[in-house]
Amino acid sequence: MKIDPKKLARQRRVIDVWKQSGYKGTLEAVTGFGKTYVACLIIQDMNKKLPDNTTLVVVPTRYLYEQWQAVVKSLELLNVKIQVINTGVKSISSVDLLVLDEVHNYASDVFKTIFSNVHYHYILGLTATLERSDKKHYIIEQYCPVVDTVSMKEALANGYVSNFKVYNLAIELNDKDRYAYEKLHDGFNKYFKWFDFNFQAAMKCLQSQEYREHYAAKTGYDVNGIMAAAVQWSKNMRNRKTFLYNHPSKFLAAKELIDTFDVPTITFSETVKFANELTKTLQPWAVSYHSKMKPYAKKMAIENFKDPKSDIKVISTARALDEGFDIQGVSMAIVCSGTSTSRQDLQRTGRAIRWAPGKTGLMINLYIADTQDEKWLRQRQKKTINATHVNSIEQIKEALSKASLEYLNVI
Repeated sequence: MKIDPKKLARQRRVIDVWKQSGYKGTLEAVTGFGKTYVACLIIQDMNKKLPDNTTLVVVPTRYLYEQWQAVVKSLELLNVKIQVINTGVKSISSVDLLVLDEVHNYASDVFKTIFSNVHYHYILGLTATLERSDKKHYIIEQYCPVVDTVSMKEALANGYVSNFKVYNLAIELNDKDRYAYEKLHDGFNKYFKWFDFNFQAAMKCLQSQEYREHYAAKTGYDVNGIMAAAVQWSKNMRNRKTFLYNHPSKFLAAKELIDTFDVPTITFSETVKFANELTKTLQPWAVSYHSKMKPYAKKMAIENFKDPKSDIKVISTARALDEGFDIQGVSMAIVCSGTSTSRQDLQRTGRAIRWAPGKTGLMINLYIADTQDEKWLRQRQKKTINATHVNSIEQIKEALSKASLEYLNVI
């Protein structure tokens, strides 16, 4: 592993701040800074000074479990146990250092028990951003507050990550599809109006008889009518998402981008259907990766994508690699669909900006113009820097510098 002295000095400063905070706290840092390595440096120090001390690393996915196993082995770290969160919350354990990777995940009623089920002396959280859309990050802050932050701006200024360009590529609907979308959107709003356009109220009415009765007393609406409206609201929301997530124009745009730039690429979508269909469209150059695949198939997908001798140059995912995917060779990330959360945008961007000499990562967001898809994009990009809106792939090529195009091997 090649060590960047400048980055290492910053990582050491993170550790100093963490120690000054009572050996308790979360590092909030952009993907590519080296959060995992910070944790490993702490474990290394502990191995030297307190060789009998133990570490438990908790991760949200099997993929991250395997990634941590490889890192621990390569660095010859001692007394380290790794668990997926689903396992970690099922038993009581005691360790000296508790490391919570992707700590923002551990605020649900089940996962938050990790803080009480594990008895620890020191605790370190790792995340790109602690804030959650449901505001439950306050639960994590009680045990593991943010003690240091490395922003995208700082990472770019200091060369911790590669330079990158973000382009938001608008897709226009034809008249037929525009009519279909407006019908779905109007149906959604028709029933959403019952709940004064309050998402939480609508969800609670859908899920709880007690809340429906409370809402009926508050508004004067009929309880059965509220239930019917909530069901129709949910149905229309689901259908609208399906329309936007899986629209055929996104397949065509993604394929054209991949054919145009011809570089190692990761694509993100919100549905398994889209990921699989895109892989089929790109055969034999692509492989899928998602939760519906068996463990061995997922493992082989990663290995084939990493292998420079393989024909695979595209890995098509359905959310499964939003977190923790660490391959420096990825030059382009295409977001075919996404949610409104800024964390997802930060994490997906991070997949394309791992540092490499002379690299300019390319991040392209596909969105259907003048729809909820565009609203989701603008919401999740609140913390995004250097994003440019374009209407064609030619505009992207024209906007990129000659050096960037040479890196991407398209001229």
